[in-house]
Amino acid sequence: MSGNAELPGKKPRSIARRMFLGSLTMVGLASLVLWILISPPNSFHPMCTYTVNAQVTADVEISGKVRSSEVVYQNSRSRQWISIMNSAGCKQRYGNAHVYRLENDSVLIVPARLCYAAEKAFAASGHVDVLSTCTGKQARQDRAFFVDSASRPRKWRPAINGVDFRIVSMTATSTWRHPADDIETIAPNLLRAYFQRDRSRDIEWGDTPETVIDYHRRYDIKKHRPDGSFEFEVQYGRF
Repeated sequence: MSGNAELPGKKPRSIARRMFLGSLTMVGLASLVLWILISPPNSFHPMCTYTVNAQVTADVEISGKVRSSEVVYQNSRSRQWISIMNSAGCKQRYGNAHVYRLENDSVLIVPARLCYAAEKAFAASGHVDVLSTCTGKQARQDRAFFVDSASRPRKWRPAINGVDFRIVSMTATSTWRHPADDIETIAPNLLRAYFQRDRSRDIEWGDTPETVIDYHRRYDIKKHRPDGSFEFEVQYGRF
């Protein structure tokens, strides 16, 4: 027998081994792709990251009636290595606000973003009681907004927790779900609106609902209108 001749059965075993390794590689790649797809956005993004991806549930009391809202909020931001050049490039479009539509068609908008103290507590345990953690100047949820009509928004005004409404409970729990809210279902015309500031009354951009309903999300709707304008210009005012 030649010294280079393969032993009987050696070649089939070699083929079977290669097929097994190939199959194992394919399964591994498929698992990696699936892992990336089901992970929250920005989990593997080269420029964006986050420390909170949470289901935020908020129960509020208005006129003696308790209403509930649930969003999935993510505090997405640029990674440190590119933060100077991409400081605003990772903002999350969904899950930044709870909306409650009232019987008179007005809408209460409550920010869902967590304060810094809540983000730290969340990172440690994956759960945080927002009300007990975000207090004083860190209580972002206390600065909310009313809009006069969900159907045809014309005016907006500030709303204060404990005065115009009361937050009964607000919690954040870790989730793998993608950022989401129910604005499109409850008050879709808010996404077709621009909320104006009023410098004559010292109402700047940072004091308006523009800060909690993402502009680019609304711009995607605006740009498809024939005149390229917002359908509703919502002014600051009492109602």
